[in-house]
Order: sequence, then structure tokens, then C-alpha cells
Amino acid sequence: MRIVIRLLSCLVIVSAAITVWTRAAVVFALGPQLATVCLWIAAGGSLCAVIALAGTRKRNSRHRHRPPQPPAGQAVRNDRHRTG
Repeated sequence: MRIVIRLLSCLVIVSAAITVWTRAAVVFALGPQLATVCLWIAAGGSLCAVIALAGTRKRNSRHRHRPPQPPAGQAVRNDRHRTG
């Protein structure tokens, strides 16, 4: 499911970028007022896509696993000071 959200989010960002880059063609085809609405929708969709991408990243990927701790109340053995 995470992959689908990431792919859709990237698709929204790319389509918004294309819309902004081809703004003159959008204004010519739709008119200035409707083109402004489309650009605001593209900006909002891009913001939502970035938030969705940030939400799907792996959590705690920077933290390394610590070695297991001995159970509480159990004495830790120290084999270096053994006599015999």
C-alpha cells in the first residue's frame, strides 16, 4: 500500500509541475480565471502529495538496534576475575 501512495504522490507532483511549466497553454485553453483555479488546485495537490510522501517514509530508519539487555534483577557475570 505504501508503494501505491508513493507512486500516486509522485504522479501528482509531476503533473502539477507540468501544469506550471505549460501555464501559457493552460491560460490559452481555459482562460485566465479558470487557469488560476487549476494552478491553485495543482499547488494544493502537490502539498498534499508531499505530506503523503513524508508520512509513508520508514520510521526510525536511522536508529540502530541495541543489543539485548539482561533482565532486571539478574547479576551480571564477570568471568575475568574468576580464581581457580
